[in-house]
Amino acid sequence: MNKTFLALTTSLAVLAGCGGGDGSDGGSTADCGSQYNPATSVQASFSSFDVSEPERLDRHMFLDVIAGVQPEPGSANETYGRMVADDVFGQTAHFNGGQPTSGATAYTSVRNPLDLINLVIGEGTIDNFNVGRRYISTCIDAGNAAQYSTSANDRNILFQENQDGEVTDTYNYPVLTWVYSPDEANKVIRVVRYQGRSGDSLITAAVGVQFDDLAFTAVGFNPPELLTASFTADNSEERLGLQQDFLGPDRDEWIRSSDNTFDFADQTGVDCARVVIDYAQQQAEVFTSTCSLSGSDCDDPAKRQTGYTRTNDYCGNFEDGTGTSYATQAVSGRQ
Repeated sequence: MNKTFLALTTSLAVLAGCGGGDGSDGGSTADCGSQYNPATSVQASFSSFDVSEPERLDRHMFLDVIAGVQPEPGSANETYGRMVADDVFGQTAHFNGGQPTSGATAYTSVRNPLDLINLVIGEGTIDNFNVGRRYISTCIDAGNAAQYSTSANDRNILFQENQDGEVTDTYNYPVLTWVYSPDEANKVIRVVRYQGRSGDSLITAAVGVQFDDLAFTAVGFNPPELLTASFTADNSEERLGLQQDFLGPDRDEWIRSSDNTFDFADQTGVDCARVVIDYAQQQAEVFTSTCSLSGSDCDDPAKRQTGYTRTNDYCGNFEDGTGTSYATQAVSGRQ
């Protein structure tokens, strides 16, 4: 995964950014590279946050991963691969609202803020999002830098689920940003951050996506080059991460970590499980680890970070080739 891309998306998700502007619609090539920023507050109502229509479900974030971890029938490690695939399926469902949560190889519905806003952007149903994409596209044609940022304009996005005249759920997005920086790498970066309410299981979720400027369009779904996403749930004790590379390596990385222990495949009592999927080689490699610091140090966030998650004892840092591998089914037409 491109480290520059990861650093940029992290900073965009955390920082409010600079710039400003009056937040009005419009924009022209004369505005590119200036302080102009067309982002406004958005409030939209939906009859349901569930995504179950086949053509929309085909765009959910973990579609490739769920298909990519399925073992090749008749392969040497098929039984182990089936255990991995089942656990990836069930663990992911806790964060992306996938149904069913077990006993299947594909979801019939998902329900989460990141998949929903990606669909809304691609389907073009929010005027101000369309304005932002047109502005970025115009500035790409002009070769000038541009930014659309709700946080920089102190604006907010609120989605509400309304059923029988009552609000049944709310998704709050403090950050939606598109940035085009031709002096950096001629790429467009989009960052979305969701913030849960008190009492919600999902506390935060964020995703950063890199697009090629020459392929970026103001309508429809833009093909991603790189994607990194994170979900934090249950009092910030449970975490799920995803990194996708659609370029040369053509690989995905799924990582589940927790302040508690859980079982994964043939391992019991782990607190980190990571699966790297190589689509070209049709292979998945699995890594697991458990904090082994002495006493209560594993329960101390600072000590846990310096003595475990930042060391080579953490499954997220294991070298390729040191895990357990198995053959996977072919996945065609990655999204």
